[in-house]
Amino acid sequence: MQKVYIWGAGKNGRKIYHMLNLAEVLFMGFVDNNPQMQGKKYEGCSIVSRQEIDLDYDYMILSLTDPTSVLYQMRLEGMDTDKCVSFFAEENIDRKDYAGLLDRDKWKIAVLEEKLRRLEVNTGLKIRNCAYEIAQEVMSGKYRYPKIADRACTIDKIVNEKYSFIRFGDGEFEIIAGKERAPFQTCTADLSRRLRQALQNKEEKILVGLADHYASLERYTEDTANGIRDYLTEETRTFHYSLMDFDKEYHDAYIFKPYLPYRDKENTRQRVNAVQRIWDQKDVVMIEGKETRTGQGNDLLDNAASVERVLCPTKNSYRKYEKIFELCRTLPEDKLVLITLGPAGKVLAYDLYLEGYQVVDIGQIDMDYEWFLAGAGKRVPIPHKYVSQISPMEIEEIHDEKYERQIRYIID
Repeated sequence: MQKVYIWGAGKNGRKIYHMLNLAEVLFMGFVDNNPQMQGKKYEGCSIVSRQEIDLDYDYMILSLTDPTSVLYQMRLEGMDTDKCVSFFAEENIDRKDYAGLLDRDKWKIAVLEEKLRRLEVNTGLKIRNCAYEIAQEVMSGKYRYPKIADRACTIDKIVNEKYSFIRFGDGEFEIIAGKERAPFQTCTADLSRRLRQALQNKEEKILVGLADHYASLERYTEDTANGIRDYLTEETRTFHYSLMDFDKEYHDAYIFKPYLPYRDKENTRQRVNAVQRIWDQKDVVMIEGKETRTGQGNDLLDNAASVERVLCPTKNSYRKYEKIFELCRTLPEDKLVLITLGPAGKVLAYDLYLEGYQVVDIGQIDMDYEWFLAGAGKRVPIPHKYVSQISPMEIEEIHDEKYERQIRYIID
């Protein structure tokens, strides 16, 4: 039988003792440097000092998670460290010469549990202190963030000072980079150029909206925050920053996503009401895709004085851009123009602003509002509307006289 000692009369030593294969192992006792424990019993077995070890042993199982100091001590005293088995060294579990010492399944589980425990402790320590570490990096100038005004400031400027507003999200940045991302708009060199122009405009009365996700993500749901973290790699962030003016005040593009991204679902109605101030008692022209149907079947636009619609292709509307623009520039300038037309809508908003219109790019707020009304807390199909953020599906036809009366032009 193999003669075995366990170094360390503690909880790990106890755990190892109960894994010993006593049919093939003669347990010689625990070894411990603590003189107050030496000479006592632990699990009914003797605790000895290193001087009392019977040197005719086969293995010394080390119960310490980091046995470096014990191994160093043993070498100084001339002890044979080749007989030592570091229990928490994962590579030892499947060594053939250690077969029969311990129950291998229990050994693997114990090592995995310890790895998880250390990971949890270390992660907790890092999280607890990370704010201070990051703050030092920020103060040193290593990190920077675009200045993004809060939603109240943005809405006040649109409502009270007649500012226009264009939103830029991941899809627009990807097209500027020459990449395909948006499922409803093919990337072209011209669209990339025009989006960059709109993003970097220096006009006085047009607000540029960015997704407020470059710094803290604590207000977002875990799914939203992790999606942002996955997308916003160092390379992606660097590209975004290369297009930004860090002396400029940007505005939060998420004001038109009042429901799904946020942890705080209780105040969704308040956020929706704030956005509805933009078109409250205004004569509105809604420029959108044919199957977008913003406000149809819900009360999103009900507080507008009137609603007219210009329907454009749901997909690849930029191919018809000149036709869309020429038609829209004939609209009365006293109308508030709302746009939800993907990347093409950003260019259209910019060009119509230059023509003297107040234009607000409201994105896919209707989609987010429908999810709020459904109360699902997740993206779900809306059978009679085009939903870009879920798998393609057939869009149901509608028969809605109120909606149909609002349609002024259709661009095929």
